[in-house]
Amino acid sequence: MGVFTIKNLILKLVHQFRHLEKRIEEFSDWVAEISASPWFLLVHMMWWGSWIGFKVEAFPYGLLTLIVSLEAIILSCLLLSSGNREGEAEKKIARKTLNNTKESNWMTEEILEVVRDLQEDIRILRDEED
Repeated sequence: MGVFTIKNLILKLVHQFRHLEKRIEEFSDWVAEISASPWFLLVHMMWWGSWIGFKVEAFPYGLLTLIVSLEAIILSCLLLSSGNREGEAEKKIARKTLNNTKESNWMTEEILEVVRDLQEDIRILRDEED
């Protein structure tokens, strides 16, 4: 039987939180993909039009306004979360690209220096032959 300690409890909670965080990230990516489709917009327009057309409730449509507002808040949070992760991934790629470019520039400068030295050596050898 395992020993119960605060450290073990904290480690278990951290592990569970990371697992839950990963699941939420996957869900927000899925929602971002679905909400970007034309079908999402079409279904919502049909739903709102039906709500108003079939007179589910009287004007000023308080329940519809509440539902749409809550949906907008939740969608905004999920889309921002997904966008932030994509932005972080793009930043990592940009940093790697910048580092590779800096290293390539440094190597190019080193090669140019060697070529200049060789050209100078060749010039000196030609001068000595004359």
